[in-house]
Amino acid sequence: MDTMKSTLLYGAMDSRDTKSAATYIGKLLHGVTIAHMHHLMTDSYAKHKALGELYEDLPEKIDALAEVAMNCMGERLSFSAGPFDLSSDSISDLENLYTYAKENRIMVGTESHVLNQVDEVISCLGKALYKLKMLEG
Repeated sequence: MDTMKSTLLYGAMDSRDTKSAATYIGKLLHGVTIAHMHHLMTDSYAKHKALGELYEDLPEKIDALAEVAMNCMGERLSFSAGPFDLSSDSISDLENLYTYAKENRIMVGTESHVLNQVDEVISCLGKALYKLKMLEG
C-alpha cells in the first residue's frame, strides 16, 4: 500500500502523519474537557461565562479542523485515550493549550486551508483568554 499522499500545495505527504494530526487534535479535544471542568469549578461569574462559551464553541472548530485534515490525508484519524493535565488555574491551563496549538500547528499538515482551521481554533482560545484575563469582574 502506498503511504504517500499528494497535497495541493506541497506535493507528497506521508500518510503516517495522521498520527501527529491525531495527537494534535486529541490534545485540543482534551482542552475542551479541561475548559468544561474549569467552567464547573469556578466561583467567578465572568470566568464561568467565558469558559462556557469556549467549551461550546471550540468543539465545532476542532471538528472542522479534523475533517479538513482527514480529507487532505485521505484517511481517518485514530485516537488513543492519552493523558491530560488539569491544574487549579484555568488561565494557566488555557495558556498552555494556546501555546501548544500555536507551536505545534504543523502537526496537522501544511495545506493553507487546514492551517486556516488551526487559526480558527487558536482565535477561539485567544478570545477566551482575553475574557478570562481582562473581563474579570
